[in-house]
Amino acid sequence: MNEKDWDRTAATFDEDVFNVPANDRQGLILRSIRRYAGKDRVTADLGCGIGRTVKMLASHFGTVHAVDFSSECLAVAERDHPRLSNVAYHHVDLAEEPVPFEPVDVVLCINAWLMHAPEKRAGMVQHVLDAVKPGGHLVLVTPALESALFATHRLVRWNLEQGHSPKVAQQKASRDMSAIDMGIVMIDGVATKHYLKEELEDVLTMHGLKVLESHKLEYPWSRVFQDPPGWMGAPFPWNWLVVAERPA
Repeated sequence: MNEKDWDRTAATFDEDVFNVPANDRQGLILRSIRRYAGKDRVTADLGCGIGRTVKMLASHFGTVHAVDFSSECLAVAERDHPRLSNVAYHHVDLAEEPVPFEPVDVVLCINAWLMHAPEKRAGMVQHVLDAVKPGGHLVLVTPALESALFATHRLVRWNLEQGHSPKVAQQKASRDMSAIDMGIVMIDGVATKHYLKEELEDVLTMHGLKVLESHKLEYPWSRVFQDPPGWMGAPFPWNWLVVAERPA
């Protein structure tokens, strides 16, 4: 999706875009942020959308930089948080250019490394990681490729439970995964990059960061399937949450 697509989505963002922080069943994002927060510290939410984490970040840091490449999403974020005097909004395409401020203590980046085009994704990754200052930390959330594959398995089982033959159950669960070897999965018709845990850790290490921890950020099956059956409980679908440090 390009900037105009996201601009059109701004008005219906809450209905159209999965709210990762609100569906963080274990509170992993908040826990990670609190660990490195401080009123004398600076943070950045890179790919902030309509500002779902802005209020939380503003209560834990002295300065918050909220960055997105959709001017309409930023306008919604600013409109919805008019009293947050320690938040600065920046309209930047991180796939093409760096942040317009000095590297910060803590970078939060939630599901912003999604683009399927490798050149744009490489630019986004580089500029996000460059925003972490020496001694600073990154809290990164991405779609999990393992979870996408497991969801397909669960859908096959659901189809079998409904009486379909194994062949039909698999056919009904299939989706376009022609680029699965590159981690690209179609989500609502949009080619979306998903990541292996080891892949994320390797990318961060390659860029000079030290991975401190990796977790499954679980969310309900109702975010994947409409009216999932009662037996569809744990294991739940998940994103990867990775915390990394740039050595001082």
